[in-house]
Amino acid sequence: MNIEAVKRAVAGFREARQRGDRLPLIDSARVLISERAPIGDQWPNLWSELVTWGEMDLAISAIEEWGRQGGPRDQVAYEKAVILAQVGRTNEAAVLMRQVPDNVPDPLANAHFRGALCSNLDQPDRAEKHFRDAIAIQPRFGRVWVALADLGRLTGDDAAQILRDYTQPFVGEDLDLAAAHSALGSYYHSLKDFERAFEHYRKSHEVSAQSYHYDPAENRESARISASWNRASIAQHSVISDERPRQPIFVAGLPRSGTTLVSQILSAHSAVDGGAELGLSRQLEATVGGFAPHDFERFVAGGGTPESLRDIYLRLAAERIPGSGKFVDKSLNHGRALGPLSALFPDSPVVWMRRDPLDNAWSIYRTWLPRNVISGWAPADIVDHMSVEDELFDHWSKVLGDRMLAVSYADLVADPDRWIDRITRHCGLEPEEAQLRFHEQGGSVLTASAQQVRRPINRAGIGVAEPYREMLGEFTDALARQGREA
Repeated sequence: MNIEAVKRAVAGFREARQRGDRLPLIDSARVLISERAPIGDQWPNLWSELVTWGEMDLAISAIEEWGRQGGPRDQVAYEKAVILAQVGRTNEAAVLMRQVPDNVPDPLANAHFRGALCSNLDQPDRAEKHFRDAIAIQPRFGRVWVALADLGRLTGDDAAQILRDYTQPFVGEDLDLAAAHSALGSYYHSLKDFERAFEHYRKSHEVSAQSYHYDPAENRESARISASWNRASIAQHSVISDERPRQPIFVAGLPRSGTTLVSQILSAHSAVDGGAELGLSRQLEATVGGFAPHDFERFVAGGGTPESLRDIYLRLAAERIPGSGKFVDKSLNHGRALGPLSALFPDSPVVWMRRDPLDNAWSIYRTWLPRNVISGWAPADIVDHMSVEDELFDHWSKVLGDRMLAVSYADLVADPDRWIDRITRHCGLEPEEAQLRFHEQGGSVLTASAQQVRRPINRAGIGVAEPYREMLGEFTDALARQGREA
């Protein structure tokens, strides 16, 4: 071990963490791992930072080094499984959890995590068993009730228990209270008791809205920066190379607009390795120091290259979707990143999903999306965000031209053969029969649409707002103010 190198790396890591400087932090972490630095109980802080900056394989290496230096074996296995699950390597995580006792890190977290793994792997019976184990430990763990509701396994007795527990003075996290109401909303929706369902969805929103606040000016400024990319700036920073790296297929659109469905259809093709919400634009933006064209100019002037950014993206993508073929990146808010991504991958196609505005807005509102603040906004705020996304759609339609294919969710479910063919050919592939049976491919699905995309294409998502139309005045009024039909 090079003691001086370790000292420099420890100091460099701390300084980079304070500044939020991605590259120096990662470089320092690599040194500490390679030198097997004796940093003891600081290893968890190190891998936690690496996870924050998207470096999952490096984080796993840090966990393994912690284990070699005496970290508890079972805790090491659990932490490693959590990271594997976060990047969609759910099968590997499930195998690793076989050696983890039920009380690590504690019985509640263990049962919840095992249930989530089984749910993602389409093992509903096993998932329900683990989720009910978690409920037995902590009945006021609202996120587990949501998980049961998503599986379609919430019973009348469950609903009665939730109502008992949550009508008394609530002591716990607001997140769990919001989740419990969301679960009840789903339950009453399944009974077609739409008024009671709406009331619980509304209560879930009211609690969530205490934590999630919409800033229209900030949202529009973000969109303005995204729209500052045009054909000239994309061409200026495009990667020109004879090398043929793996090609991403970018799927964009609002949450609940059908992006997971398209990702599953494309992933069923033999030449596509899979798809996921990769969320790697944050890592590119942190590396560049901004996401506007002038930020890229400054980055290049300082010695950076678009090729290096492309390589970072591909390396991190490979940690999440192994293979050598095409893959689908359906990250949220893709419209904010299409400028840089179009420059780094000038041959990559884009598919943008569109859905009926009221159906889309209502689906966002009533879906439990704990990692996505949009579902915690007020109805008018959701609609305002949708209008900003529409403006970005118009911008990218003009800038990208034929490179971007707009797909109506309603058209796709009405004529799947035609649209699957068109989407596949747009992505440079010959259609395959397996794509029509995408729901049979199995594998892990990590989005809120997991249960829907495990069924054949159907029209269940069309007109989902109709049973609630009389209760959706805030949505319809906001849409009308924008001149949009609802």
